[in-house]
Amino acid sequence: MKLRLRHLIVLFLPVLLPVVTYTYPASATTEVTASTLTSPERAKAAQDFNTYCSVCHGRDARGRGPVAKELKTPPADLTRISARSGGVFAADEVFKTIEGLDMPAAHGTSEMPIWGALFVRQAVGEGVLIEDAKTAARVATDRIERLVRYLETIQEE
Repeated sequence: MKLRLRHLIVLFLPVLLPVVTYTYPASATTEVTASTLTSPERAKAAQDFNTYCSVCHGRDARGRGPVAKELKTPPADLTRISARSGGVFAADEVFKTIEGLDMPAAHGTSEMPIWGALFVRQAVGEGVLIEDAKTAARVATDRIERLVRYLETIQEE
């Protein structure tokens, strides 16, 4: 019996997503800071933001993207994450939101895509080995961490 790539992804995705969650440090609020974002990382994060997030949140991240009016729940102003949390940028919570596995009640519905799953699928590509799956989980985690650090750099008071 020959398994196709999509069958393997369906089989491995439930295994991969917890791996992505597990590999993210619980103390991310203190370990992941904007100062650790290099210029090339910032460029990659900005590109991911513009590709995946700006359609809802807008290029300026204020929640006024071209699709925002069509959503039941308005997209958040991502420049005010810290302000809404008493001046603290909770990187671990932002990571979980982007990852999509721990969807907060504030989103109301699951209108926000589960980006962690998409990033894993993109990273696994044609790979079908367990090692490919582990690599894909690391790549997806790195992308989400860059997005988190990028969002931290655009915070306003």
